[in-house]
Amino acid sequence: MSSIEKTFEVAIAKVDKENKIVEGVVYRPSKEFNEKGEPTDYKDSHGDWMTEEDVKKACHNFSKKLAITKGAVIDKQHNEKAGYGHVVENYIAKTDIPDIGAKKGDWCAAVEVSDDKTWQQVLKEEITGFSIGGKAIYIK
Repeated sequence: MSSIEKTFEVAIAKVDKENKIVEGVVYRPSKEFNEKGEPTDYKDSHGDWMTEEDVKKACHNFSKKLAITKGAVIDKQHNEKAGYGHVVENYIAKTDIPDIGAKKGDWCAAVEVSDDKTWQQVLKEEITGFSIGGKAIYIK
């Protein structure tokens, strides 16, 4: 397996202190692949990756989950307990968005943080990014 030097950290890119909203890239897809089908551009911080199609599907499935659960999905550190905030934006970038460091095809989101303790952690930079939870099938 080849090594990739580029990893992408899904850091909070913007903090709106007045409205308690954090914004940034949720996931950056891999777009360039070698002859073995391995990505040559980006992997996430765990060494995993998804295609543009997979990222778009994950974003859309998350939107459906928001509708089904009436928005009660924002947990903290994958504790699977909702109640820390509300998604106010969830989309695939149609073009580069320099303001938040997004590239065309990135999954982006903005979350209004409703939990005071969590908001303080954001301000202290103890919480610094987004992290998707999910299950994957690894193919060798």
